[in-house]
Amino acid sequence: MTPASRPGVLAADACAGLSALVTGAGSGIGRAIALRLVELGARVTGLGRRAETLAETQSLAAGRERFGYEVCDVRDTAAVVAAVERTGARHGLGLLVNNAGGQFFARAADISPGGWRAVIDLNLTANFTVTTAAYPFLARSGGSVVNISLSGVERGGMGLAHSIAARSGVLGLTRTLALEWAGDGVRVNCVGPGTVLTGALNDEAGRHVLDNLVAKGTPMRRATTPEEVAELVAFLAGPAGAMMTGQLIQIDGGAHLGAGLHMLPEAYP
Repeated sequence: MTPASRPGVLAADACAGLSALVTGAGSGIGRAIALRLVELGARVTGLGRRAETLAETQSLAAGRERFGYEVCDVRDTAAVVAAVERTGARHGLGLLVNNAGGQFFARAADISPGGWRAVIDLNLTANFTVTTAAYPFLARSGGSVVNISLSGVERGGMGLAHSIAARSGVLGLTRTLALEWAGDGVRVNCVGPGTVLTGALNDEAGRHVLDNLVAKGTPMRRATTPEEVAELVAFLAGPAGAMMTGQLIQIDGGAHLGAGLHMLPEAYP
């Protein structure tokens, strides 16, 4: 049995009674997180831009009656604040997972002002909007926030100037909110996955880069699975993570210690 195929280590009812909100729950890492939380007993509301992918997540959930969803673009401030408030009013809120995000890969000098703003808005501004909207409910429950970031956010990554800048902002926000909200019993952490071979990555990255992200960029020479990220998120949400806040936990096979994850072909001669 390979490490990636091992079953989860958490008790079957580890998240029983937890109400969670997961952004970007229609695919990839967000779907894996939503499914694992439901499997562990949580009630999960998923946000995403496409009803069909969210419905597919629901169809895969072990307890599908505990997974609901709303179609919402996290960049639409009014819409996403309303969705968070509806979720909190309906079920309460003990966990927020800010997973929605994305970027394109380009040299810094080739990123237009519009492209820069789009990535900052999606990965940083939307995170702030969702998290602050959720705060009153999290303070009431003594809940937690998990922000899905990137491996190597503190060291940089070629082809990712806009995304690294946004995720560095999220890390700063994470640590600031961890300090400000600790008195309310609210914990805020970051998870930095390494290479996760989602459909979005396959669509965005060139073949040469994809072939080398793991082979040269990851000391442990394998990709991180969405299920491994999901298990870590569930751990952070539960009692075992009760004294963890303001952390960046990199689940990347050592990529942030080695050559790093870069998205330009010249990084892999």
